[in-house]
Amino acid sequence: MSRETNTENLINTQLIMNTLFTFVKRTYVYLLMCAVLVIVAMPLSAQNISSGTANQQITGLVTDDKGEPLIGANVVLKGSSSIGVITDLDGKFSLNAPLQGTLQISYIGFHAQEIAINGKNHFTVKLQEDSNTLDDVVVVGYGVMKKSDVISSVTTIKTDKMTKAATLDIGEMLRGRAAGLKITTSENAGPGGSSNIQIRGTNSISGGTTPIVVADGVVIGSINDVNPNDIASVEILKDAAAQAIYGARAANGVILLTTKRGEAGKARVSYQGYYGIQNVDRNFDVYTPEEFIQYKREAYRTTNNNQYGADSDVFSQLELESIQNGQFIDWQKELMRTGTIQNHDLTVTGGGEKTKVFVSGNFMKQTGVVPATDFIKGQLRFNLDQEITRWLKVGLNTSLSISTKNDPGVAGLLRDAVTCSPLGSVYDAEGNLNMHPTGLQENWNPLIDLQEKTSTTKSRNDLVNLFFDFKIFKGLTYRLNVSRRSWNAKVETYSTANSKAGSYTGMGSGTIKNQDENEWTLDNILSYDNQFGKHHVSGTLIQSWNERNKHSNQMDGSLIPNDLLGVYGIEAAGKVIPTLSASQRRLVSTALRMQYDFASKYYVTISGRRDGSSVFGAQNKWAVFPAMALGWNVYQEEFMQNFEQLTNLKLRGSYGSVGNEAIQPYGSIASADQWDYYTTKKLTGYTPGAVLSNPKLKWETSTTLNLAVDFGFFNNRLSGTVEWYNTRTKDLLIDRSISSVTGYSTIKDNIGEIQNRGLEIQLEGVVVKSQDWDVQLGMTFARNRNKIIKLFGDLDGDGKEDDYPINNWYIGQPINVSKIYEVAGIWQEDEIDEIPKSAQPNAQPGDIKIVDRTGDGKLDDDDKILVSQFPKWNGSFNASVRYKNVDFSMDIYTVQGITKYNPFLADYNYGGNMRAVFNGVKVNYWTPENPTGNFPRPTTNGALEMGSIARQDASYVRMQNITIGYTLPKAWLAKMRLSNVRFYFTGQNLLTLTDYESYSPEQPADKYPEARTLTFGLQLGF
Repeated sequence: MSRETNTENLINTQLIMNTLFTFVKRTYVYLLMCAVLVIVAMPLSAQNISSGTANQQITGLVTDDKGEPLIGANVVLKGSSSIGVITDLDGKFSLNAPLQGTLQISYIGFHAQEIAINGKNHFTVKLQEDSNTLDDVVVVGYGVMKKSDVISSVTTIKTDKMTKAATLDIGEMLRGRAAGLKITTSENAGPGGSSNIQIRGTNSISGGTTPIVVADGVVIGSINDVNPNDIASVEILKDAAAQAIYGARAANGVILLTTKRGEAGKARVSYQGYYGIQNVDRNFDVYTPEEFIQYKREAYRTTNNNQYGADSDVFSQLELESIQNGQFIDWQKELMRTGTIQNHDLTVTGGGEKTKVFVSGNFMKQTGVVPATDFIKGQLRFNLDQEITRWLKVGLNTSLSISTKNDPGVAGLLRDAVTCSPLGSVYDAEGNLNMHPTGLQENWNPLIDLQEKTSTTKSRNDLVNLFFDFKIFKGLTYRLNVSRRSWNAKVETYSTANSKAGSYTGMGSGTIKNQDENEWTLDNILSYDNQFGKHHVSGTLIQSWNERNKHSNQMDGSLIPNDLLGVYGIEAAGKVIPTLSASQRRLVSTALRMQYDFASKYYVTISGRRDGSSVFGAQNKWAVFPAMALGWNVYQEEFMQNFEQLTNLKLRGSYGSVGNEAIQPYGSIASADQWDYYTTKKLTGYTPGAVLSNPKLKWETSTTLNLAVDFGFFNNRLSGTVEWYNTRTKDLLIDRSISSVTGYSTIKDNIGEIQNRGLEIQLEGVVVKSQDWDVQLGMTFARNRNKIIKLFGDLDGDGKEDDYPINNWYIGQPINVSKIYEVAGIWQEDEIDEIPKSAQPNAQPGDIKIVDRTGDGKLDDDDKILVSQFPKWNGSFNASVRYKNVDFSMDIYTVQGITKYNPFLADYNYGGNMRAVFNGVKVNYWTPENPTGNFPRPTTNGALEMGSIARQDASYVRMQNITIGYTLPKAWLAKMRLSNVRFYFTGQNLLTLTDYESYSPEQPADKYPEARTLTFGLQLGF
């Protein structure tokens, strides 16, 4: 495969970066150790008094509006970069300052104050709480701005609420926090698992739908690469005006994470930790042993001319023994256990006016509810800010994480917990596990692989980000941002000769896989920001270069003669297959964003980004993505001043495009297959592969119109946002089938168009705010409508766009639909004369009755209906209540109007086709004695058309989180010389109300279940 040449001119830059980061990584641990020593050794105050100035000792007390002392408030001399302190545990401060000057006192969440010294030496300062969030700083792409100035779709998530969730997955912490942000449980919800994240629907068919995650200005591999307690702010960029600055990688939205920084003043140490237990509570019943016995008898009866047979004809010998002695198997107890989860964070922060350091360490451990599954992870972070001169600041962001995950593969195990027969014996007479507990070859013992199979993944993830900030002149700054991210993993899997896989050969088998990935990024960022009277102008110019390299080598070995060495016995394997792969992708970008506002009333933002990606065809590597946003702060108009209760009203709209390059490298190039020939020696050649090259392959582009209104009442005690959007994605990246006469079968091509339209509502309210009481409520609502506009065109010449039924793609319908028959019920015995005249002439009483929608007396594709797999809407409700030192919070999440296929009700391997070979979800099946049953009659031949009856309403309401906490009074803390002590109890995923009969309404039936978690936690501040 040939390398792309359009970015080769940056190779010298890469060499410089390699040299730089080799040095940085070698000193990584040294920097962490030195940082802790520096912080601990820092003085209580960060001040440096010039000897030639007349000074005096000034003391004081800083309190809130209720007279309670504020610990850690900043007290600095205005205009000085070196004179300042923070208040102690009693809210008191002391510093040397000139006789004349001004003190600035500030504290997060309160209005800052300025007090003239005028020779006084003692001050009592009372700060007023700031309930106006419009002055909060919001992080946007490559910059920050006041919330009141944001005119694109940006949602900020408060980290103090987010981290209340008792989970190791940041995605799960974000659930229900922002309208339009959809979080679903991934197929692996077990230890070390992560969630699926989607912003404003599915914008692509095969080009990827996952948003990019940017931490401190650097794109990272996964949202869980960052320790949740290191995060200072989270912003969700949802429309093109906000995303366009990230261009090629922003088609599915952007999540911005900003980590915590060091603060001037006394070193602060804090600890947060919790420990909890986890279990699984399914919302369905399986057949009890007695019910399963009758179930099997009924299945035999159906195929035996409606006559019950002898039990010896129905059951195996092991099953008969189990029936006779009354000893049955509870597979749920055999395969499930109580899991544990724990998380511990230690943070040290501090510094002077010129040097600020933030250091944190994290340890997390989770043992799964399925035996042999667990996850351990350790993380370190070191953030440094160093002011070199007045015009130069240097920063360093580094993180390192190491993890180990054990999971022998639980997909089949969870299915077996439902479907394994309760009859038979888990162990044989010698105490060994029975491979087939019932004596039937189809019934495998799920405990076998838990005992005889291992799979361990060890991974390491590190990020080094170095930046230089230059102040060129007033308002103009330049940042050089250089980063390197690397990830590697080693996976070792082994199945012994006694495992399920080993039972076929009598020998072991295993795999060793090594993967590594590194990513380099170089950003040149020029920013300008200035105020000219009522005119505010800002702009950002960006040049960016990115390169990602992946390597993988894998060794599969089978027919390993013994299990003594485990996976390391591969060298003695009878069959060894090596697999090697490598890829590289590059992205070069330039971007410009210009912003203007007049008197904080009228806003306009224009941005554009030009991206060149190596993954596209030679003729279309480059694309431009423009965007524009307009805003009107109506509240600032004079004619609005009479509306005293209205404290915010802003109208905004945006229109723009972003691109999607989420395809594998070399996707535009023809593939070749290796062929080996043997004569007197091995010869290797290559033939054309399955994929034809496409030099015209280009960007998938999403264009969005976004209209919104932000409002606030009663000093923003009630605030909210309503947004409507319409996104059209064209030139979809799709693998298109082509005629085999070309010698190829598929080609990566740009085809079709899809649409996503939606409505989002987010409300927040401060219901009560007093000295003893604080009550806050919030809710989100999001509705998305997805449909296919175009596909391959009009191929049959009928003047209409053609569907593509083989993939269930239909014009005017959502991307994800099912085409099924409509069920009218169960055929009854009194309808025996109608059956021959129906579209199911061979049906019998007890069979599923299908609706003949066309009335032509036969069942075909025209009789089927389309069922969407997307929900109609989702939403959340949250409440936060504080009474004195007791706090309570609650989060409820819901998804409504979604229908899903349930394999437990239809699939043979899931016990769903009524053969009674397997146990399964208990249903009300039809028998002559039970004609009201809504499921077909059991039969050893298997019931027909089960897929149509297995569609269930997967809507649900979930009690996502409940937390109760208690914070020790400040008077107690002062005696213990602590700044904060809080105890709390949290329940996560406590209750899910749904009609979908599975472990989870979000996951496939056989995937790792979502656990219910109960934790106790402690927060300490020193």
